[in-house]
Amino acid sequence: MRLDPLRLGSALGAVALALALALWPMLRAPEPRQLVVPGAVGTALVTLAVAGLWPRALAWGLGLVGVEYLLSLVLVAAPPDLTAPLFGLAWLLAAELGWVALEARVGERPWAARLLATAAVAVAGTVCGWGLLLVALLPLAGGPWLTALGVAAAIVTAGVLLILARASRAA
Repeated sequence: MRLDPLRLGSALGAVALALALALWPMLRAPEPRQLVVPGAVGTALVTLAVAGLWPRALAWGLGLVGVEYLLSLVLVAAPPDLTAPLFGLAWLLAAELGWVALEARVGERPWAARLLATAAVAVAGTVCGWGLLLVALLPLAGGPWLTALGVAAAIVTAGVLLILARASRAA
Protein backbone atom coordinates (compact mmCIF):
# COMPACT_ATOMS: atom_id res chain seq x y z
CA MET A 1 0.00 0.00 0.00
CA ARG A 2 1.50 3.31 -1.11
CA LEU A 3 1.10 6.35 1.10
CA ASP A 4 -0.17 9.49 -0.59
CA PRO A 5 2.37 12.31 0.06
CA LEU A 6 -0.40 14.95 0.15
CA ARG A 7 -2.38 13.02 2.73
CA LEU A 8 0.68 12.21 4.82
CA GLY A 9 2.07 15.75 4.69
CA SER A 10 -1.23 17.43 5.50
CA ALA A 11 -1.98 14.93 8.28
CA LEU A 12 1.44 15.40 9.87
CA GLY A 13 1.10 19.18 9.53
CA ALA A 14 -2.33 19.16 11.19
CA VAL A 15 -1.11 17.02 14.10
CA ALA A 16 2.08 19.05 14.54
CA LEU A 17 0.14 22.32 14.58
CA ALA A 18 -2.47 20.90 16.98
CA LEU A 19 0.32 19.76 19.30
CA ALA A 20 2.06 23.14 19.12
CA LEU A 21 -1.25 24.91 19.77
CA ALA A 22 -1.90 22.66 22.76
CA LEU A 23 1.57 23.24 24.21
CA TRP A 24 1.64 27.03 23.74
CA PRO A 25 -0.88 27.90 26.51
CA MET A 26 0.74 25.38 28.86
CA LEU A 27 4.10 27.13 28.54
CA ARG A 28 2.60 30.46 29.63
CA ALA A 29 0.18 29.31 32.33
CA PRO A 30 1.17 29.44 36.00
CA GLU A 31 -0.64 26.11 36.55
CA PRO A 32 -0.30 24.17 33.29
CA ARG A 33 -1.75 21.00 34.85
CA GLN A 34 -5.21 22.54 34.48
CA LEU A 35 -4.75 22.71 30.71
CA VAL A 36 -3.38 19.23 30.08
CA VAL A 37 -6.69 17.43 29.60
CA PRO A 38 -8.27 19.63 26.91
CA GLY A 39 -4.95 20.00 25.08
CA ALA A 40 -4.07 16.31 25.16
CA VAL A 41 -7.57 15.11 24.29
CA GLY A 42 -7.87 17.70 21.53
CA THR A 43 -4.55 16.68 19.98
CA ALA A 44 -5.45 13.00 20.28
CA LEU A 45 -8.78 13.61 18.53
CA VAL A 46 -7.08 15.50 15.71
CA THR A 47 -4.64 12.60 15.35
CA LEU A 48 -7.46 10.02 15.26
CA ALA A 49 -9.30 12.09 12.67
CA VAL A 50 -6.48 12.64 10.21
CA ALA A 51 -5.41 9.00 10.57
CA GLY A 52 -8.85 8.10 9.26
CA LEU A 53 -9.88 6.22 12.39
CA TRP A 54 -12.56 8.74 13.40
CA PRO A 55 -12.83 11.56 10.81
CA ARG A 56 -15.66 13.33 12.63
CA ALA A 57 -13.36 13.93 15.59
CA LEU A 58 -11.42 16.66 13.74
CA ALA A 59 -13.82 19.45 14.67
CA TRP A 60 -14.06 18.26 18.27
CA GLY A 61 -10.29 18.04 18.60
CA LEU A 62 -9.72 21.51 17.19
CA GLY A 63 -12.50 22.83 19.41
CA LEU A 64 -10.84 21.41 22.51
CA VAL A 65 -7.50 22.95 21.54
CA GLY A 66 -9.30 26.31 21.21
CA VAL A 67 -11.03 25.82 24.57
CA GLU A 68 -7.66 25.12 26.16
CA TYR A 69 -6.35 28.45 24.84
CA LEU A 70 -9.40 30.29 26.18
CA LEU A 71 -8.99 28.60 29.56
CA SER A 72 -5.37 29.72 29.67
CA LEU A 73 -6.47 33.32 29.17
CA VAL A 74 -9.11 33.05 31.89
CA LEU A 75 -6.75 31.38 34.37
CA VAL A 76 -4.12 34.06 33.91
CA ALA A 77 -6.68 36.90 33.80
CA ALA A 78 -4.60 38.22 30.96
CA PRO A 79 -4.90 41.55 29.25
CA PRO A 80 -5.43 41.38 25.48
CA ASP A 81 -3.02 38.76 24.18
CA LEU A 82 -1.01 40.05 21.23
CA THR A 83 -0.23 36.48 20.19
CA ALA A 84 -3.93 35.65 19.78
CA PRO A 85 -3.97 36.43 16.03
CA LEU A 86 -1.00 34.09 15.53
CA PHE A 87 -2.81 31.39 17.50
CA GLY A 88 -5.83 31.92 15.25
CA LEU A 89 -3.66 31.71 12.14
CA ALA A 90 -2.10 28.43 13.26
CA TRP A 91 -5.51 27.09 14.33
CA LEU A 92 -7.01 27.86 10.91
CA LEU A 93 -4.05 26.23 9.16
CA ALA A 94 -4.34 23.14 11.39
CA ALA A 95 -8.03 22.88 10.52
CA GLU A 96 -7.41 23.31 6.79
CA LEU A 97 -4.58 20.77 6.79
CA GLY A 98 -6.83 18.35 8.66
CA TRP A 99 -9.60 18.73 6.09
CA VAL A 100 -7.14 18.36 3.22
CA ALA A 101 -5.88 15.11 4.81
CA LEU A 102 -9.45 13.81 5.13
CA GLU A 103 -10.29 14.77 1.56
CA ALA A 104 -7.07 13.22 0.23
CA ARG A 105 -8.11 10.00 1.93
CA VAL A 106 -11.06 9.70 -0.44
CA GLY A 107 -9.06 10.81 -3.46
CA GLU A 108 -9.96 14.51 -3.64
CA ARG A 109 -7.28 17.10 -4.29
CA PRO A 110 -7.25 20.71 -3.10
CA TRP A 111 -7.51 23.21 -5.91
CA ALA A 112 -5.12 26.13 -6.18
CA ALA A 113 -7.82 28.75 -5.63
CA ARG A 114 -8.75 27.13 -2.31
CA LEU A 115 -5.17 27.16 -1.12
CA LEU A 116 -4.76 30.81 -2.13
CA ALA A 117 -8.07 31.74 -0.49
CA THR A 118 -7.05 29.98 2.73
CA ALA A 119 -3.73 31.81 2.78
CA ALA A 120 -5.44 35.14 2.08
CA VAL A 121 -8.05 34.60 4.81
CA ALA A 122 -5.35 33.54 7.28
CA VAL A 123 -3.19 36.60 6.62
CA ALA A 124 -6.15 39.00 6.53
CA GLY A 125 -7.54 37.56 9.76
CA THR A 126 -4.19 37.92 11.49
CA VAL A 127 -3.80 41.52 10.36
CA CYS A 128 -7.37 42.37 11.39
CA GLY A 129 -6.84 40.65 14.73
CA TRP A 130 -3.76 42.70 15.46
CA GLY A 131 -5.59 45.85 14.38
CA LEU A 132 -8.47 45.11 16.75
CA LEU A 133 -6.09 44.31 19.59
CA LEU A 134 -4.19 47.55 19.05
CA VAL A 135 -7.44 49.53 19.02
CA ALA A 136 -8.51 47.75 22.22
CA LEU A 137 -5.24 48.79 23.87
CA LEU A 138 -5.72 52.47 22.99
CA PRO A 139 -7.17 54.59 25.79
CA LEU A 140 -10.21 55.70 23.77
CA ALA A 141 -13.55 56.49 25.30
CA GLY A 142 -16.60 55.07 23.58
CA GLY A 143 -19.57 57.19 22.75
CA PRO A 144 -22.51 57.28 20.39
CA TRP A 145 -20.40 57.55 17.21
CA LEU A 146 -18.20 54.61 18.06
CA THR A 147 -21.25 52.60 19.09
CA ALA A 148 -22.98 53.45 15.80
CA LEU A 149 -19.87 52.40 13.89
CA GLY A 150 -19.86 49.08 15.73
CA VAL A 151 -23.54 48.49 14.99
CA ALA A 152 -22.97 49.30 11.30
CA ALA A 153 -20.02 46.89 11.18
CA ALA A 154 -22.13 44.14 12.75
CA ILE A 155 -24.93 44.71 10.23
CA VAL A 156 -22.51 44.65 7.29
CA THR A 157 -20.90 41.47 8.63
CA ALA A 158 -24.30 39.79 9.02
CA GLY A 159 -25.21 40.85 5.48
CA VAL A 160 -22.01 39.42 4.02
CA LEU A 161 -22.56 36.14 5.87
CA LEU A 162 -26.13 35.98 4.55
CA ILE A 163 -24.95 36.56 0.98
CA LEU A 164 -22.27 33.88 1.35
CA ALA A 165 -24.78 31.41 2.83
CA ARG A 166 -27.22 31.96 -0.05
CA ALA A 167 -24.42 31.63 -2.60
CA SER A 168 -23.27 28.34 -1.09
CA ARG A 169 -26.82 26.95 -1.19
CA ALA A 170 -27.15 27.90 -4.84
CA ALA A 171 -23.89 26.18 -5.72
